[in-house]
This record gives sequence, structure tokens and C-alpha cells, in this order.
Amino acid sequence: MSKVFTDQLAALPITEIVIRSIEGGMYIAFVALEGKLLRIYEIDGTPLCRKSVADVKSVLFEHGCGKKIFLFEHSDYDDMIGVESAMMMDMKLALG
Repeated sequence: MSKVFTDQLAALPITEIVIRSIEGGMYIAFVALEGKLLRIYEIDGTPLCRKSVADVKSVLFEHGCGKKIFLFEHSDYDDMIGVESAMMMDMKLALG
């Protein structure tokens, strides 16, 4: 399995859901499944990506995934100014 669609989420043995911040103030969702991190796609084949964490969570809740959700926040600014510790560590926040 290389892709996971939103309509499959409720039936899967999910370890956790990961929401990552990406460039442009967008958030994209992944599922940790069988030791792999797989991108979540919507029914139309587009990645689950929204302008706010709340919007991503809303879609996940609609599809039966309300637990084990984490936000991974990474600051590109720290990379640009050369903060080496920032290049290795993301901030992980439990959301659900």
C-alpha cells in the first residue's frame, strides 16, 4: 500500500496521524501504518492539504480518525539563519 484514501481511514490499524506544516502556510496529512508514513489522499486523488490544522482535523474526524493526531512543526527560518539544532528537530504537538 503506497497511498491511503480518506474513505479507508476508519478501517485501518493506524498508529498515528501526522499533520506537517509545509511551505506557504499549508498543512498536509500522513498516516503512520505498519512502520511507514503514508500520505493521505482525498477521494478525488488529491493529497489531504488545507490552510489550517483545524480544516485538516475536520476532514479526519469526518472519516473516523479523531485520535492519535500530531502536528509536526518545522521552522524554515531557523534553517535559513543556520540554527543547526533546528535542522534535526521538529516540534511535535499532540492534537487529539
